Amino acid sequence: MLRPGLAHVRQLLQSNRLIRKHLEHRDRELALLGMVLSRLPDPLRAHCRDAALTAGVLTLFLDSPAWVTRARFMIEDLTRALEREGIAKVVAQVRVRSERDGMEALGPKPRGTVEAQPSGGGRLSQQTRAHLLGAADGMSDPVLAAVFRRFANHHAPAAVTAAGDDRDESPKSSGTGKTPAPKAD
Repeated sequence: MLRPGLAHVRQLLQSNRLIRKHLEHRDRELALLGMVLSRLPDPLRAHCRDAALTAGVLTLFLDSPAWVTRARFMIEDLTRALEREGIAKVVAQVRVRSERDGMEALGPKPRGTVEAQPSGGGRLSQQTRAHLLGAADGMSDPVLAAVFRRFANHHAPAAVTAAGDDRDESPKSSGTGKTPAPKAD
């Protein structure tokens, strides 16, 4: 709902044809979301966060995969109920928002904030790498320790990879990833 003090802003935005069209579409999405929420049971209603309408398909966004699974049991009933509104299909998806979403524009990050690693980079943080190397140092199985060290070194940030690490392989490991043959007495 629009707060009364901001009504003039909406009027200004509606003076532009493209913005007005977008606002009308969003109003329709919100109206459909309201219809959906009125048909959902209370526990599920609290987890249905938003809806988007594209070409007769209403996509419901829920905050976890577990709630999406529960919503899928109701999809057929929701689709039938919304057919009069021109909805041909209803689908459910997960949309998880972190606390950081949208925070970049609000100024500097709070002190002590850890920067998230972009996904797909295949690199470990220094802290994770240190944990893996520490675990390898405490292992009694030299082959498993060597696996931990190789994993930590292979996925290290570029600066660490260039510098190298003297803990690359355990002294008892052959470095090939195979179990060393027992020594003959």
